[in-house]
Amino acid sequence: MSDAVSCLLPENVAKVTKRDGQPHSLTEFDPKSTALIVIDMQNFYIAKDQLSYCEYAEPIVPNVNKLAMAMRQFGGKVIWVRNITNPEAFKGWSAHYERMTDERIATRKKELAKNGAGFKLWEGLDVRKDDPKVNKTRYSAFIPGASNIEKVLGEHGIDTLIFCGVATNVCVESSARDAMMMNYHTLTVEDACAAGTIAGHEATLNALYLNFGDVQMTDQVMESLSANAEKNTSAAAE
Repeated sequence: MSDAVSCLLPENVAKVTKRDGQPHSLTEFDPKSTALIVIDMQNFYIAKDQLSYCEYAEPIVPNVNKLAMAMRQFGGKVIWVRNITNPEAFKGWSAHYERMTDERIATRKKELAKNGAGFKLWEGLDVRKDDPKVNKTRYSAFIPGASNIEKVLGEHGIDTLIFCGVATNVCVESSARDAMMMNYHTLTVEDACAAGTIAGHEATLNALYLNFGDVQMTDQVMESLSANAEKNTSAAAE
């Protein structure tokens, strides 16, 4: 196990343990029906010269890569979700964009366009050619019309989702909440997510943990992936 300390509040752990009979609800699952959902790990949020730079995003890249490697190793999928700005986004989510200055909108149009520098996934990520890539036009990838992620998950028989990425309290949170309410099993990886502030990151993780699925550390998820894959292999051999 790593030396990282979870931000989950002891009183919340006690509540979940009393309610569910254990502190973590998602420890047994089939890796082959599981996907790592990597949210918005793009230049727009990680590069220092970009409008929405998050100082805490680049440090989580090693954990995202560790999770991606393990997911592939044990038969799961790695799905890269990217924020995109296009005419459809401006039309369908006008209430969001009408709040912004003309300068900010112009920057988003340029950087988050399909060929924009900000749209590209961060170069330090272990992205493979065969990994599905999903573009979304809203905070949540699961809002109807925001992306084709349900179709992609259905094609691969996925029912369990492990979330990581940026920002914890915006697009990760929105997607994880909606996915859970759409009946997916959900888990958010605490030390593979980042937000603009530590306070925002920690508050969101505690809210998700209490009501919208499990929250674990990277090493916990790695151990569960390995244990469940071994158990499934043993069961198949009997």
